[in-house]
Amino acid sequence: MQTKLGVVFALLCFVALAWMVELIAGPRTPIAFGPLGALVLAAVPCLVWLGYFHWQDRAEPKPKHFVAGVAVLGGLVAAPVSEFVLAQLAPPVALAQHGGVFALDRIVEAIFMVGLAQEMCKYAVVRYSIYMSTEFEQPLDGIVYMMSVGTGFALWLNYHHMVAPGRAMGLAEAASRAAAITLAHASFAGVLGYVLGRAKFSNRPTAVRSLLLWLGLGAAALINGHFALVQAYFDRSGRASPWSVGYAALLAVVVFAGLRAILQRDAHARAAADDREAAVVPTVASSASTATGEAP
Repeated sequence: MQTKLGVVFALLCFVALAWMVELIAGPRTPIAFGPLGALVLAAVPCLVWLGYFHWQDRAEPKPKHFVAGVAVLGGLVAAPVSEFVLAQLAPPVALAQHGGVFALDRIVEAIFMVGLAQEMCKYAVVRYSIYMSTEFEQPLDGIVYMMSVGTGFALWLNYHHMVAPGRAMGLAEAASRAAAITLAHASFAGVLGYVLGRAKFSNRPTAVRSLLLWLGLGAAALINGHFALVQAYFDRSGRASPWSVGYAALLAVVVFAGLRAILQRDAHARAAADDREAAVVPTVASSASTATGEAP
């Protein structure tokens, strides 16, 4: 948990640094970022997350090319495919531009269209790539690889937002959005990743594991849609930069704390089961020795 909080703190420092640079060196007016500048700003939060994964798994390191590879798939497969799917379902989503942000149709659109499409694409990338590899060897790997996909997904979104035709923004605003979107999508993916890892290594029937996956997908889509609505509200109120990154950081801390509590509970349950199994073995051995007339 401390390391995850360190990542959140590092991204907040990134935003603060961008704000200071803009304050001291300017420019004070919105600027149009070129492809290179947009790529650098969008990539910084992603690199911070990948560095976190490397630090977290230093005892049992995951192959760096797999972690980086699924991040690339998140950016070059999951994100563009989700945008294509959404374009086929309805006109481009514009939560902040028409109607009430929290109107029923906006809520349905955010959760059951945007959220579900994005999370299903992230899931498909992991499910049909690293999931089938021997490097996916424990439930925790689901969180690691899904969060990696989420960071690549966020990089795509941030880059294309910055280079959109006619788009101009301040340096601090661009850094804030990049940090907020990356924190948010890593959080959504972490929820789904936990469920994916549990389902793979569960001994329950296939139907139960499938239901578990759908519940995890639904939870991730719900959090995704909720964040989209809150961000749209901040955009309309003119407080997108400071409030979006703060809310995303809070969301990430809550999700990380929840995942940590669940993982600890699972670890305690496994330890208790191992203790019960260890206690049964000597009892069985003793019974067998008594039955054959031998001293236990």
